[in-house]
Amino acid sequence: MRMKSVCLYLLLLVGLLNVHPNLSIAQTGKLEVKGKVTSNDLPLEGVSVTVKGGKVAGTVTDKNGQFKILLQDGKSSLTFSYVGYSEQTIAVNNKTTINVSLNSTASETEEVVVIGYQTVKRKNVLASIASVSAKDLKDIPVNSAAEALNGRLAGVTASTAEGSPDADVRVRVRGGMSITGDNSPLYIVDGVQVENGLSAIAPQNIQTIDVLKDAAATAIYGARGANGVIVITTKRGKPGKLQVSYNGFVGVKQLARKLSVLTPADYVLYQSERSRGSSTDSLNFVKNFGTTWDTLKNYNNVAVVDWQDEVMGRTGVAQTHNITASGGVNKLTYNFGYTRNDDKAVIRNSTYKRDLLNLSADYKFSNKLKVALTTRYTQTEVNGAGVSSEQGSSFSRLRNAVKYRPFLSSNQDLDDPDPLADPNVGNGLNLINPITLADAEYRRKSTTVGNIALSVTYNIAKNLTFKSTVGVDQFKLVDRQFSDSITPYSVISGSRKPIAQLDTAIRKTITNSNVLTYSINKYKGKHDFDFLIGQETYDYRTESYTQLVRGFANFTTPDNAFGNLGSGLSFTGYPRVNKTRYTNMSFFSRINYAFENKYYVTLNARADGASKFAPGKQWGIFPSGSVAWRAKNEKFLKDNSFISDLKFRAGYGNVGNNRINDYLFLTTFRNDGGLYYGINNQAINAYYSAGLVNEALQWESNESKNFGMDLSVLRDRITLSVDVYNNQAKNLLLNVPIASTYGYSSQLQNIGKTSNKGVEVQLGALITKKKDFTWNANFNISFNANRVEALGQNQQLFFPAASWGVSGQPTDYIVRIGDPVGAMWGLVNDGFYTLNDFEYNTATGVYTLRPGAVNASGVIGTVQPGSIKFKDLDGDGVINMDKDRTIIGNPTPKFTGGLAQQFTYKSWDMSLFLNFSCGNDIYNANKVEFTNGYTGNSNMLNIMANRWKVVTPQGQTAQWVTSTGQVMGIAPGELQALNKNATIWQPIKSTGAFIPSSWAIEDGSFLRVNNLTVGYSLPVEKLIKMKISKLRFYFTANNLAVFTKYTGYDPEVSVRNSPLTPGLDYSAYPKSRSFIFGVNANF
Repeated sequence: MRMKSVCLYLLLLVGLLNVHPNLSIAQTGKLEVKGKVTSNDLPLEGVSVTVKGGKVAGTVTDKNGQFKILLQDGKSSLTFSYVGYSEQTIAVNNKTTINVSLNSTASETEEVVVIGYQTVKRKNVLASIASVSAKDLKDIPVNSAAEALNGRLAGVTASTAEGSPDADVRVRVRGGMSITGDNSPLYIVDGVQVENGLSAIAPQNIQTIDVLKDAAATAIYGARGANGVIVITTKRGKPGKLQVSYNGFVGVKQLARKLSVLTPADYVLYQSERSRGSSTDSLNFVKNFGTTWDTLKNYNNVAVVDWQDEVMGRTGVAQTHNITASGGVNKLTYNFGYTRNDDKAVIRNSTYKRDLLNLSADYKFSNKLKVALTTRYTQTEVNGAGVSSEQGSSFSRLRNAVKYRPFLSSNQDLDDPDPLADPNVGNGLNLINPITLADAEYRRKSTTVGNIALSVTYNIAKNLTFKSTVGVDQFKLVDRQFSDSITPYSVISGSRKPIAQLDTAIRKTITNSNVLTYSINKYKGKHDFDFLIGQETYDYRTESYTQLVRGFANFTTPDNAFGNLGSGLSFTGYPRVNKTRYTNMSFFSRINYAFENKYYVTLNARADGASKFAPGKQWGIFPSGSVAWRAKNEKFLKDNSFISDLKFRAGYGNVGNNRINDYLFLTTFRNDGGLYYGINNQAINAYYSAGLVNEALQWESNESKNFGMDLSVLRDRITLSVDVYNNQAKNLLLNVPIASTYGYSSQLQNIGKTSNKGVEVQLGALITKKKDFTWNANFNISFNANRVEALGQNQQLFFPAASWGVSGQPTDYIVRIGDPVGAMWGLVNDGFYTLNDFEYNTATGVYTLRPGAVNASGVIGTVQPGSIKFKDLDGDGVINMDKDRTIIGNPTPKFTGGLAQQFTYKSWDMSLFLNFSCGNDIYNANKVEFTNGYTGNSNMLNIMANRWKVVTPQGQTAQWVTSTGQVMGIAPGELQALNKNATIWQPIKSTGAFIPSSWAIEDGSFLRVNNLTVGYSLPVEKLIKMKISKLRFYFTANNLAVFTKYTGYDPEVSVRNSPLTPGLDYSAYPKSRSFIFGVNANF
């Protein structure tokens, strides 16, 4: 309510100012001063303008660098201050106009970036680095800082697996190196490693995000930096009066896209077709839908129930409120922030609430000693089971929303069960009323994250500095899942009694780094040296507890179940407890050298010792180096006014990867119920070894080569960065087949190799700069090719487990030398069988395959006209799963990128962001399941309305299969006329319906209008009397449009968190489209 009151106050204030514009005009005895603040003739927004020693409220400059301030008299002095620029104080002397030009505190006006325990000028960076600043983030009103990165930086992808409010955002830098391991980057927040660092930070609290992409930048982080490093710097206080800001928005969201399904009439028509050939099915059909064919026409007029809309179509409401207070004096500065996220998602019973607190403070004891403190606390509550489950296809909730009967029976309410639904479908693929199921499955995830970082910086002597940083990061997740008696989990595993699962995960990280730096600038007027040496310790501990309990009494509520888990019966192998600890000791060093600001060399080295490996294998050495040539400073370009800067750079490095499981070199035992024995009719869990250990295991590593060019022209109005890289990963951990005499089928070994090669382009331009209008644009595009270079000895390929489907589902991905990691594997679709593939016996009415026609009966069952058809790759005339499968899809895009544009016109601003992907394939497993006839009385996607039909318009059976497997039918001419417009095969009713084929592989290319924002800032003169320095209103549309050929919910999807099965779309939480109104206010 307090937030609502603030927003209401602001709205009333705007109306007051518009009704009484003269409130901002100087009154008698007072002086109104206005002016403009620039640097190098470019306006500076956000410059603080205060009255020296006075009590008059200050102001800040607007987008055009302009300001207005009302003074008590003309004898005051104004102070102009801005981060990165020298402060200026100017006497007013009764002047009404004061224009100021601020000078950068650096020798040249430029940004700095955080790279490996220190900051450097961006123009002197020798490595491949991409950055996003607070200025960029302000145009993206989203709650996830990671999501804001997607498409904005060359070589960096940040995609959500699905559309849930707490969906995992997978950030990948240059594709990732590991085959079986975690390819997530390392996160450094204010100098301290934080697991998944962007997930617990409000975007409003971020000052900069620097992504280090090549080994020249990441090797200083050693074993943690093989997949890139994301360095996050949060906002800190500045000396001056208290500055309070409010940033908030409220918006609505809707399901962006729905899948078209059969109408009630088409649904009933197919049920009629499906029942032919079986007397039992035919009798059931007549009983369920009508006794005569003509009565089926009535289904053209029944009311349609859109189950997708009922379960996923509610109007969501999202709101975020952020308050920040900052300020301080010369010795002490502070920044405090509070953020509240509240999201009612589009899915029934799905909500998301998050509270974030952050505090940073800097205290300067003396010119030599400084202390910096940063603390954060985040609490998140997520309710709702969503639409997918990690347990398998039987537990998919999305299937029910798409395949449930599209109309109600007479006297049936919306939440009543379907009396016609088959209760005993194979593989547990029963259909349940989607509304009832959503209410019967309860899930609540509570997450708390707290971290603190303390750093002490001491200037020992001139140019010699010591810095020590200590960080503690704590994480706790409590996940409660309850499945009532009607849910698939309860039916399959709990004898139709409620099941409760309680998972608790705890993670704690303690880090300490000690760094000594020494710098020499302009030695003999030509040489710049920078030396860094450091040591770091890392202690990572995890605990997990899982309870899985069944047998609760029916009608038990979730709260009662979790409050009294003892009233149920634990599953075999539960409860489970797991604890791990990983420690790491590191030593590192860096040398930077520059000659005449033209030639640069950087050398890094890091030694990591990790408890993950056996003695003798614990230490890894990771070196890197880079060189650069600033051609701009050569005589032949120094006076060139067109080229502002030109630099060429090259880097090489070897980086380790520690994102592997603990204790792999030790023989460990488990008693999780996988093996057990009986005593006195009770199951006793047995202890057993999970695998044959390998004491020779060592670091995975990534050898990186990078060549780049940085160019800016027209006084930095146009900037261009181009990088070409070649990353070779080796010693990758793989399960390699071994002789059965060892007692195990495989052993983990350092034997795999992969490569990632690519090109990245980042282009920025100030296209137009006029008095009232500016236009900025930033474009990036990345090309990456991924390839498996080596597997085990004499091993050319291996198949990951099936990514989805029913029991016995064939593998659908392959890892093979010469192909990309996670290539899609299956049969090649060849349309469907036509009458030309069959011979017809006019006397018996039997259809038989012609000699030479491909026979797929071993895969799909009896082959008949209209059956799905596959290509016979080995030419033996028979479709065989071992011989006729091939690579059918590549999940790696040919290129990805984005285009961000910002416009300002007077007090108006607008930003437009597009992101795109081209050439990647999506495995649309939803389409496979939603077009088959495996489950009786189930609906299908609308594309099946044009299927091969086996019933004439008069209701006559035109084609059927007898109990002996013979295909019977009407004459070919009549059957051909019936199906002259058929575009797709008959729905498959056997388990062959789930066979992966090229038909399920779709082009995942897209162009997304990701974000459109239009804002208006009230003129400063209307705010100054109310002590408001900035007030901006804006409207934003997120996920406004997607241009794609993909037929699923959204082409930006990959539901499995494994590098082995990328690009899979199965039962993903659909993404929504949101429309937001927001306010930015500074006081």
